[in-house]
Amino acid sequence: MKKIYIFGVGKGKEIVKENLVEGGVELLGYVDNEAYLYKDGIDGKKVLLPQEIEKDFDYIIVSVMRYKYIDEQLLGLGIGRDKIIHFFSFNETVIEDYWSVLQRNGWKFEAMLFEFEKKVRPYSQNLIYELGDTRNTENIVYPKILPAKEAVELICKEHKSLARFGDYEFELMQMKKRARYQQVSRELADRLKEIIRCKDENIIIAIADNYGSLDKYTQEAAEDIRAYLSPQVRHEHMDLLDLEKTYYDAYLSRPYIMHKDKDKEKARKRFDALKEIWKGRDIIIVEGNQTRMGVGNDLLDGARSVKRVIAPNENAFSKYDAILEYVKKVAKDELVLIALGATATVLAYDLARSGLWAVDIGHLDLEYEWYCSAAKERHKIPYKYVNEIYRGNQVGDLPEHLREEYEKEIVCNLA
Repeated sequence: MKKIYIFGVGKGKEIVKENLVEGGVELLGYVDNEAYLYKDGIDGKKVLLPQEIEKDFDYIIVSVMRYKYIDEQLLGLGIGRDKIIHFFSFNETVIEDYWSVLQRNGWKFEAMLFEFEKKVRPYSQNLIYELGDTRNTENIVYPKILPAKEAVELICKEHKSLARFGDYEFELMQMKKRARYQQVSRELADRLKEIIRCKDENIIIAIADNYGSLDKYTQEAAEDIRAYLSPQVRHEHMDLLDLEKTYYDAYLSRPYIMHKDKDKEKARKRFDALKEIWKGRDIIIVEGNQTRMGVGNDLLDGARSVKRVIAPNENAFSKYDAILEYVKKVAKDELVLIALGATATVLAYDLARSGLWAVDIGHLDLEYEWYCSAAKERHKIPYKYVNEIYRGNQVGDLPEHLREEYEKEIVCNLA
């Protein structure tokens, strides 16, 4: 009899349990990174943290559909790859050794269904838009989105301000909770709806270039976009957008990790173009308390001076009035760079409307870190908040050699 753990206590675990080989498996317990929430166990079995797994077992069956970071954890604990089964990987259903713990046909069916629902169906639903874009089909409606390069030129040459919208902002406009770092609120939703249809020519409104061809993105990025942009979601976006308006590509702040072509020289040129925005200028950065934009790299080296206004990493909009009031009071001729989630979108707009120059710069610093390390995918940065990866909100202290200069730049802490 094989001794197993099931990693994950969500709906996937029930599907795994239904496909265990009857009489051939002993379920030792469950493993989950939030085991503390299940002190009384589940189904009469203990729920353990990964580091609490006992050594005497045959397999860990991962019931989580996205398992990359789980693999990193388990391998980091010294657990061999040959002991990890990914239930929702169709490729693994043909490995005969695993048939001693999982019913071959039932497992294949569930893995195949997952592949269809998460990859095949989104691709087929989105195909008409991807092909229509490359063929300039006129009977398909797209928002007008100009390239990031043109937005950067307008910011540099004409000092236009920038407010960006990503998937999170669209969800917040519909009062849907998606981002862990920002609670939904009617006030925030209404402000975002106002801004996305803004007609002020001095403010660039940017949205993600997701609606047509996805050829320039990595396979993983394209699959994520397709999975999110269902027909229903696409319809919701079209209702929120002004289809007569010219938008720009919000991915200007993501010039590296999503790109299929990660040629070092091409990426460097994209970053160099962005660095021109603050070259020789005094800047005020408004950021979360562990964002630390430009700390430990040379992203901001061209700036004449740097001041920082620190806001909360999470739910920054709860302190919006205080942030706006302070920045309006201290900013004169400085360029204001903002890295603060959906709050940045609103703040950049309001500052621009009051006559200041403000740019919602988003994840640029993290992108630059990944570029500098020649990363192929997102990973943790030791002392920076990375909201898009597992445990990226668990941030270490700044090294001593960086801390003094960083703290000198802070002129106000509203966190």
